[in-house]
Amino acid sequence: MALSTARLPAEDPLVARALPEIAKLASDFWHKAPDYMARETMKQKALTIQKRRLRIGSKATAPPKPAMKDHEIVSYYAISFFNARREALHEFRQIVSVDGKEEAGASSAREQLRTILSSKDDRRKQALVDDFEKANLTVAATDFGQLILLFTRANLQKYNFESRPKEQVGADRALVIAFKQNTGGEALRITEPGRQVNQPLSGQMWVRESDYQPLRITLTSKHRDEGEEIRDEARVDYAALAAGGVFLPASIVYRRFVKDKLVAENIAEYSDWQPVNAK
Repeated sequence: MALSTARLPAEDPLVARALPEIAKLASDFWHKAPDYMARETMKQKALTIQKRRLRIGSKATAPPKPAMKDHEIVSYYAISFFNARREALHEFRQIVSVDGKEEAGASSAREQLRTILSSKDDRRKQALVDDFEKANLTVAATDFGQLILLFTRANLQKYNFESRPKEQVGADRALVIAFKQNTGGEALRITEPGRQVNQPLSGQMWVRESDYQPLRITLTSKHRDEGEEIRDEARVDYAALAAGGVFLPASIVYRRFVKDKLVAENIAEYSDWQPVNAK
């Protein structure tokens, strides 16, 4: 599909120049990201209903009050694919520990993930996804690491784009491009107890001015549930690896608000990126 089919503001030549280069980098990510894995430390908090305790008197009839609960999951992490659907990337994790309780030694978890990623057994890959969703608190927002794939050549026509004032991201001068989804399948997948919610997207991306390498992508999505407004926000920061020049997630932040009140937060940091097929 020709890039001319993307809905670009004709008066915004900056965006028109940047998008083809961003699409090339997104394609490069799709090809290279599955070759790497990392250690992920995810700190979560969520508003949960505490279990009832046996009480007497007036407190016996008072409903339990929700309270913020903290949670930490350490895993080995990769962005890869199911063999039956190789065109779509997903996040896979082999859990090391939950709230400090070790489920597998770090080296054992790393090698288990390597073995599963290299296999053709999609059942074992799905088991990794299921195990991670079970270990989460009430909301699991997944597949954020590959947000850059929103902007492959085939996807550009699904968004409206508009430039914003340039900003500094760390040591890099960045172009800021706002986007809003106008058509196509939604990419924000939120797993809640008993269902999944797919939501239309809007947000911004920061790309390095010199070569258009993605530095940061933010998303905002809103929907209503039983009359309440729910807002999901996400931010992914990318960093380049020296080996091969591939850029990969450095950190991911996800927050959910209900009527502007924070009810869930995931903050993930990535370290020790290494080849999946390391000798």
